[in-house]
Amino acid sequence: MSKSAPVKKPRRWRRRIGLALCVLASAAVLLGLLVVINGVWLAQRETPVAGTLGVPSGVVDVSAPAEIKVLSYNIAKGMLNDGTWKFDTQNVDQRLATIAALIRQENPDLVFLSEVVFECQPCSRNQVEYLAAETDLKHWATGENYNLGLPFFRIVGGNAILSRWPLTPVSNIPLPIQKPFYVTRNNRRALFCQIELAGQPLLLGAIHNDSFDLKNNLVQVQQQREHMAGRPCILAGDFNAMPHEPAIELLKKSGQFIAVYDGPHTFPTSKPDQTIDLIFAPAGWTVVEHHVPQCDASDHLPVVTTFRLP
Repeated sequence: MSKSAPVKKPRRWRRRIGLALCVLASAAVLLGLLVVINGVWLAQRETPVAGTLGVPSGVVDVSAPAEIKVLSYNIAKGMLNDGTWKFDTQNVDQRLATIAALIRQENPDLVFLSEVVFECQPCSRNQVEYLAAETDLKHWATGENYNLGLPFFRIVGGNAILSRWPLTPVSNIPLPIQKPFYVTRNNRRALFCQIELAGQPLLLGAIHNDSFDLKNNLVQVQQQREHMAGRPCILAGDFNAMPHEPAIELLKKSGQFIAVYDGPHTFPTSKPDQTIDLIFAPAGWTVVEHHVPQCDASDHLPVVTTFRLP
């Protein structure tokens, strides 16, 4: 009879490698699941958020003013990062302080912000609440464009409005072409809120439209107009379209708005040659003054327009 060959026992290093691979795979699956949970269930998405910093109830003047001063600014996240997970935590606070100082100097009634960050663990600062506190525009509202990361380590940003008067959130509509939550580039929504002056509602729209495709940009503006449904509205932000291009021509010819189309260029800050940051107010209002302050805290320049109400 022939003897059977001895059974070889697996080596310990193979077991250890197999165990390590299982642990790594399980960790990757868990992290992926947390990213999905954060982006789908924990994100605000189409739900706008509004708040007030330290303003007692019953002391806000809601009478109709003779004039309203509006500031619109794409702050480029305070140059917090360049679209990657590399964060400039050393200089962003100084840029935000510069932006706050500019807003205080201009003393607007309404501020429309594009590319502003609400949450970012590496910097641990809500840029909207910081600017609201530093500028005495205590009423704020935000609308997410993106929310990427883990529930405890993520970056959340989009559009925002600061106001001298209480804000009622209305909507944060997804714009064509809406992409999956994990795509942050050019994935946009439009934030709409409402204020009341002397009992009359006024819609406010904070905009940051398509920066790559002018045809889609036009479709987005058409959608925003339909969403207003003929209501009086201030529409302001980074339109990513010049006054002579179709999206802005549509707003010009609608008869619904008044705006300054031949003002100073707003982009890029280093050598401005484009006017893509605009403020539209209801037809019937009158432009009193318009200017573009100089500030290097973003790659855009802010826009300021004062309107006289009828």
